[in-house]
Amino acid sequence: MRQRIIAAAVACDYAALNTLADENGKAVRFSYGGDTDAGDYWRKSEKNGNPDLARIVQVLNLPYAKEGNLYFWPAVHVTGAKSDKDWAAISGIYSDAEVRGMKDQGGYLGLRVGITPEGDWQLAVSGD
Repeated sequence: MRQRIIAAAVACDYAALNTLADENGKAVRFSYGGDTDAGDYWRKSEKNGNPDLARIVQVLNLPYAKEGNLYFWPAVHVTGAKSDKDWAAISGIYSDAEVRGMKDQGGYLGLRVGITPEGDWQLAVSGD
């Protein structure tokens, strides 16, 4: 699933991302709003200048960590304050000021992607 998400995001294939988001019968959590179509959400967000697809690709190319029944990218979402190495890994995705801000707020609040061991894509969400 990870590789398929990356391929669709690199191709800016919103329809493929939407299909992957609903593939296993449970929609991916991608926003805290009322949006119901992941592809449309990311298309609109990208048109507004947000690098959502690039961040999905960047995050999925970082080390992961397992928590419960999910693998999370980036690992810092799980390891948090315990791992300076995991914080350093996101420095190319977020500015130093953004990273400091997250640390000051107590944890990683950037984009995180969660996939089950069976390949069910569960979330791709930012914020708290």
